Amino acid sequence: PQRHRAHPVLLLFALLGAPAGWMVQLLYAFASTSYVCAGALHGTMPGWLAPSIIALNISGMAIAIAAFTVALRLLRRTTDEHRPRSGAVLETAEGRTRFLAAWGVTISLVFFVATLVGSFSLSLVPLCRA
Repeated sequence: PQRHRAHPVLLLFALLGAPAGWMVQLLYAFASTSYVCAGALHGTMPGWLAPSIIALNISGMAIAIAAFTVALRLLRRTTDEHRPRSGAVLETAEGRTRFLAAWGVTISLVFFVATLVGSFSLSLVPLCRA
């Protein structure tokens, strides 16, 4: 009933923004650390590689925070999507746009944690074995 309060593009970003940021961070980190290991074996490694890994991890977390913020804003906008009934059993995430916004909040939090853990693992675990 209140689709006009939640634009479909914003809902899509709230649902898929954080997973997309995590996927890019994960794939780039895997590829770049493989390149670092190959460069360490041959004695060559570009100077821009380590800062780009850090920047990509930070941007992945920033995308997850942005998706969480958008999802939370959409969730608050659609708070009164359905009029309360007697009992109000399903008032938490009732209605399609509110349901998707609630899932956007959950998904963004989960993938923010995944990106954060991936970032820590890059700094805690040695990249290559000598």
